[in-house]
Amino acid sequence: MLDKTAVQQLIKTHPDFPKKGSNTRDLTYLLNEPGALHFVTSDLAQRFLDARIDRLVVLKGRGTMFAAALAYKLNLPLVLIRDFGEEPGEVIFERAPSALGDRTLEMREGIVQEGDRVLLFDDILASGGSLLAAATLIRRQKAEVISVASLISLPDKGGRDRLLELGIPTYSVLAIEGD
Repeated sequence: MLDKTAVQQLIKTHPDFPKKGSNTRDLTYLLNEPGALHFVTSDLAQRFLDARIDRLVVLKGRGTMFAAALAYKLNLPLVLIRDFGEEPGEVIFERAPSALGDRTLEMREGIVQEGDRVLLFDDILASGGSLLAAATLIRRQKAEVISVASLISLPDKGGRDRLLELGIPTYSVLAIEGD
């Protein structure tokens, strides 16, 4: 059985990728280890098992596979927030500033209901720009973000503090310092 230290060792850092001055966290080896996926989703499920949650919302990308397993474990509907132009139908959108370049996020209008209590998930919590934009999309539909969950937090990037300033608590399976 794996523990947090063993799981963290499966995450490789690629310096200066995709551009000089930024680091990419490579989850390939973590995904290649079945015990790691089990550990991560079990840790997250245990944390939120007794929380009153109506929907799990995830930013489309590497976090989707973890969120799908978590939604299954918590028996929750899963909602995707995508990059602009990827979602058909009526959408709402929000700009998300990022050190790697701004992007616009969108989600299906009305898929989150007024009064819903939402758990928001992304694979990595860094500066928090995308998660702040996602929280804005959810709040515009008069739903509440009860927490942000992530596989990895990069505390040096300040995203956790930005979310806390808006009253959104966070939980990460792992925190990796020094980035």
